[in-house]
Amino acid sequence: MHQFRALYRLKLATSADWFLCELPKELISLPLNVLDLHDNGFNGTIPVEFALLSVINAYSTGGNLLTLDLSGNKFQDDFPFQAYGQMLSIQELKIARNSFTGTVPSNFVVNMTQLLTLDLSGNRFTGPPPKFNYTDVKSTLYNLNLSHNRFSELPELSQIFKTWLPQNVGVLDLSGLNLGGVLPANWSSTPELLERVELHLNNISVSGVLDVKSIVSGIKNLPKNSSRILHVLSLMNNNISNVIFDEPFLSSMDITIFLADNPYCSTQPYDDGRRCFCQQICAKSNPSKQNINYKAIIIPPVIGGVILIAVIIYLGIIIHRNKKDMYMLVKRFEESGVRAKRFEHSELRAATKNFSEENKLGQGAYGAVYKGTLTNDTQVAVKQLFMKTQQASEDFLNEVLLITNLQHRNLVALKGYCLHEKEMLLVYELVDFCDLDKLLFQDGRSENKWQVMSWPARKRICQGIAHGLYYLHASSQTKIIHRDIKASNILLDKDLNAKIADFGLARPIEDISSGIITQQRAGTPGYTAPEYVLYGQLSEKADVYSFGVLILEVVSGVRNKDPAQAGDDVYLPIRALRLHKEDRLKELMDPRLRVSTSEEMEVLRVLETAVMCVDQSPERRPTMFRVVAMLAEDPDFDAAPVATAPSFSWSDYQVRHDYRAESPLLRPSSSSRGTNATVELSSLNAW
Repeated sequence: MHQFRALYRLKLATSADWFLCELPKELISLPLNVLDLHDNGFNGTIPVEFALLSVINAYSTGGNLLTLDLSGNKFQDDFPFQAYGQMLSIQELKIARNSFTGTVPSNFVVNMTQLLTLDLSGNRFTGPPPKFNYTDVKSTLYNLNLSHNRFSELPELSQIFKTWLPQNVGVLDLSGLNLGGVLPANWSSTPELLERVELHLNNISVSGVLDVKSIVSGIKNLPKNSSRILHVLSLMNNNISNVIFDEPFLSSMDITIFLADNPYCSTQPYDDGRRCFCQQICAKSNPSKQNINYKAIIIPPVIGGVILIAVIIYLGIIIHRNKKDMYMLVKRFEESGVRAKRFEHSELRAATKNFSEENKLGQGAYGAVYKGTLTNDTQVAVKQLFMKTQQASEDFLNEVLLITNLQHRNLVALKGYCLHEKEMLLVYELVDFCDLDKLLFQDGRSENKWQVMSWPARKRICQGIAHGLYYLHASSQTKIIHRDIKASNILLDKDLNAKIADFGLARPIEDISSGIITQQRAGTPGYTAPEYVLYGQLSEKADVYSFGVLILEVVSGVRNKDPAQAGDDVYLPIRALRLHKEDRLKELMDPRLRVSTSEEMEVLRVLETAVMCVDQSPERRPTMFRVVAMLAEDPDFDAAPVATAPSFSWSDYQVRHDYRAESPLLRPSSSSRGTNATVELSSLNAW
């Protein structure tokens, strides 16, 4: 490696197993200051020579190794602590998330007088944990992570900071260690706890009552020259039964406390304290307007017109409003009885590799959809939305409420949700083959794709969609109208099982057959029923119409608007009605389909079903129960009656109402919501 003699910084962090080999000893000869090899596939044992020769290099080549990061590899066996303890200039030593075993010598850091960060987490170290109360080390070590190991002979939490932890440590993580004991009764008398920056003590088997009131009081009473003040206290997954706090200070605390997965968080009533400490949504239910006005009156004389302070106040108001908006949304979730799992934002961030581009499945106006892998190796699709408007939050709440209890093989299953600042996340099962729109209409279609889309495959897809819609209309506890059935909202798994997706526009209705009259339209032009677009009449038959249009697309292989046709035949439903009346329905069949005589009869049967579904009169359309029976070739099935022709010219109607739609049958809502929702829903198309 003589050509790299001037190399002082080497970083090979791939987040993939690119280097399935042992650590090359040739690296030893380089005068490196930084060696970062985290998250690769390096395995085997750590060479002792690496540390020893690194020390020699400090004298012979001037290379002082300041940072060594071997985290996230596959190293195993004992780590040579004594040898690495001679690296006098080391400032960062990270060996987390490997399979190192053995004990950690109590004095291995005694000579590391420059050590700032030590991360031993996620290994299999046993025996007593190392002590760090050496005089020299006390003044430097700031970030210490010993979490998720198998240490024994652990002191109780109350003794840790008094016996072996240097006061200089600002960030401490002891999560997953069986410390036990009880929480301090009065944090005001424990400055050794409060003069930190972050304490991560998740899953340490600690119990008792958390006195937040004394924490806030203790922080205020710290000396003014204190260099460190506790800002993060994480005690998740312990046995904390109650919290003592002052409600007026919830929205103004400078400390963030995490108590999820404690008994305190699972008890009722779910009040402001539990929202703050279990979900980090800290706000008062009814903030005092008098207090706000008081601040507005008093501040101006104090700032004396200083613009900088005014900007800070403005930003503070914005942050306060954002917190309040999120707080109100969380409160509505609780009042509505949402039973879906609430994911932590950090969990979804890790699952999607920090919402990386490589994990992105699609992008829409409201956000994006990402592929993710949870800690139990379950693959999910994470739909990311941003609460830009009140309507966006309403759609989000609506989608969660409607599908949290829906369980059907032909519906995309919701696994949970997450609320984080102005970001809203929905976690679905991953249906990772493609959506029906791409399978039918994407450019550059290969012969293999059309071989997959044989008649049995198309028939299976039609039947699956019908079963899913019937479940929504009649079988689920809440009768639901989807309002946006279209090809891009039908997801297909590798076995071509159809799953209906995206319930952001869905609406529950008590009397699903007679329906309601609504002023606010939604849906996608080309699929929307005429009575819904023209008069706002919404019933189950609106979904039936959309289903009919979709089935015509599946069988014909063309979109609902086909520029290759002439006149009103441009619109697929109009063409289907005309061909059925002329007994020429067979002409709609995709010419690429190769079918037997019996299969041809099945195709015609499905087309007749579709024609019944797109009848201009909702009363003459079948219910989804009858559609399911017809597609299952029920012997009681009656042939589709000849639909009555429209009593006016569709072309003339389009000319008169062109500002409202592209199709004479199907018009978008006059409100902007339908358009926006369509763009947002397209974010799911990549599933």
